[in-house]
Amino acid sequence: MIGAATPATTQGAGQDAWPALPHERNWGVLALFGNAAATGVATWVYIIGGFVSFYLSAGPGILVILAGGLAGMLLIALALLPVTGRHGVDSATSTIPQLGTRGAWYSVFLMFVTMAGWNCLLLIFLGRAVAEIVISLGWADASTREALIIGFSLIGALAVWLLLWRGPSALQSAGPIISITVVALGLYILYLLVKHVGWAHLLQAQPSEPSPDRAWNYATGFEVLVVASIGWWPYVGGLVRLVPSARKALWPTVGGLGLPLSVISIVGFFSGLAFPQSGGDPTVFLVNLGGYWGGITALLFIVLANVGTVMVGAYVSAIGLKRIPVVQARCGWRLTTFLALAPVFVIVVTMPGLFFDNFGTFLAFVGVSFAPMCGIQIADYYCLRRHRGSVDVKAMFITGPGTRYHFWGGINPAGFLGIAAGFVAYLYLLDPLTYASHFPYQYVSASFPSALVAGLVYLLITRYFVLPSGRGGYAPVKPAVAQGQ
Repeated sequence: MIGAATPATTQGAGQDAWPALPHERNWGVLALFGNAAATGVATWVYIIGGFVSFYLSAGPGILVILAGGLAGMLLIALALLPVTGRHGVDSATSTIPQLGTRGAWYSVFLMFVTMAGWNCLLLIFLGRAVAEIVISLGWADASTREALIIGFSLIGALAVWLLLWRGPSALQSAGPIISITVVALGLYILYLLVKHVGWAHLLQAQPSEPSPDRAWNYATGFEVLVVASIGWWPYVGGLVRLVPSARKALWPTVGGLGLPLSVISIVGFFSGLAFPQSGGDPTVFLVNLGGYWGGITALLFIVLANVGTVMVGAYVSAIGLKRIPVVQARCGWRLTTFLALAPVFVIVVTMPGLFFDNFGTFLAFVGVSFAPMCGIQIADYYCLRRHRGSVDVKAMFITGPGTRYHFWGGINPAGFLGIAAGFVAYLYLLDPLTYASHFPYQYVSASFPSALVAGLVYLLITRYFVLPSGRGGYAPVKPAVAQGQ
């Protein structure tokens, strides 16, 4: 699949799509946890909590946020860690055994589009924070807010590009510092809310747009957090591939992505309860709540947080682009990271407000895209390959008829039919545009049923169609016999 590129053409450890070699996988537990946490406490997480504040009050909301965040991480850990952690490959590459060497281009496309979306949201958030600082200091009039948001979002994207010139080493050093800083920001915002709004008022505050159906409120709040966790699918492989083993990657990944996501979402949840018009976005109220300098300091922390998270997102996008043969062979690391950020420049300039205001639709797109993917990956590894033969990492990078993962023309129909079935199941349970359901009992999350349907369809087609054909490398891999034995 890599095509004309060879290991000799790579630009350095962790800067290409080839599996990370043992000596390149030098991230320890702290480095992985730090970068995972720097990603997991991204400031768009405040808006996740703000969504839940539409439907649930404090007690139920906290429980739903914690349960949904960790449940989503369970899907991600089961789907990705066994392959990405063991073999040092990124998330897109890990789908080759399910989709085929050519079919995996679908996951590359999904990863690129999704990462562009996350990066856009973060950089627009950054632009909003800097715009509030400039306006609060009296350096610009409030009427220039939109222009300031666009300008500072672009400056943030440029800063990320420059910082990534050093490759993953920039993430390794910056991740722990940024994660500690952002956690401190979340605690500070919570302190401001308790001080100025009052703990009793926060606990008694009512949701702003609840449904008359309580069960629907719980299910929707849970689904929002599950989808947010599933949104880490593109990130996980890019981070875990630099750690020596899947076992060492498990708890830093779950603890660094799942737990901070839930904790910071709770802060955004309280923000949404206290200031319903904010939707959990702290840039709306920080200066008024924290005072002139306190609010500005907190906004600066938001800027720092978003730079760190976009660095991780741009790095993961660049690794995905390295799956494209012409990029792998002809584009250096700096050009590849620029290409990864190119959609951000376009969206920020043309439609920043429209994109930011439709965050809920983007979340549903993440769920409908990655929940079925998790389903077929879990089914493939735990129900088929774990017993019939291990995943062959070398075969992921060898293409052509007769190769292990060529299937039919490089595409495995079982994978795509499974994804299609999961996609239909998700749309039946949750409309991404209206958040309405065609299911008569709207009491279930859409992501888990979608993953289950996708996995079952994948298993059935593989069992009765793919396995009898002898394709896909499901036969057990015989261990090599030493010479002379």
